[in-house]
Amino acid sequence: MARLVIHSGAQKGAELELQKGSNSLGRAQGNDFVLDDPTVSSRHCEVIVSETTVRVRDLGSTNGTFIENQRIQDAELRNGQTLMLGSMEMRLMEGPVTIAIPPLPPTEEPRPSRLPDGAPACLYHPGIAAAHQCTQCSRTYCEACVRELHLVGGRSRLFCPICSGLCRSLGIVPARSRESVASRLLKTIRIPFRRGDSR
Repeated sequence: MARLVIHSGAQKGAELELQKGSNSLGRAQGNDFVLDDPTVSSRHCEVIVSETTVRVRDLGSTNGTFIENQRIQDAELRNGQTLMLGSMEMRLMEGPVTIAIPPLPPTEEPRPSRLPDGAPACLYHPGIAAAHQCTQCSRTYCEACVRELHLVGGRSRLFCPICSGLCRSLGIVPARSRESVASRLLKTIRIPFRRGDSR
């Protein structure tokens, strides 16, 4: 909000809160801001506030309107600059722009549950028994939900999809095991072997 802070005269220290649009200043009643100073004309000047600028227009005053000691008829008044009406000095002060970011609605995280037999269920698949539990956040997951990292030497480790903590096995046989492609091929492909007839 733009405001004029008076620095001299009987009203020293007063703040004039400027409204958007036209603001009339002068000694006579009927102005938006009545100034008690004999050097100020009855209708001295008009301060026009827009979204981006503050302009001052002299209304034919006797003692003149000045911005930074330069007499003006119509000019822009910038933040921190001095405005003088006659011998009455004031300064334009503009408050900081406040940007308010509305808070995001809270997202409800899935809650851990248990199967009818009391076994822990997967956090994301409540109808499937959990095969792993995170050692960091204690959440439980089925085989499909954990992240697998293959290490050198053929070993692998499983990690929590939420906190990336190391997961331990709960000793429950998963519905879908993590067999290698070669292992699955050996179980499914059977090549008949026939000894040659000895004649």
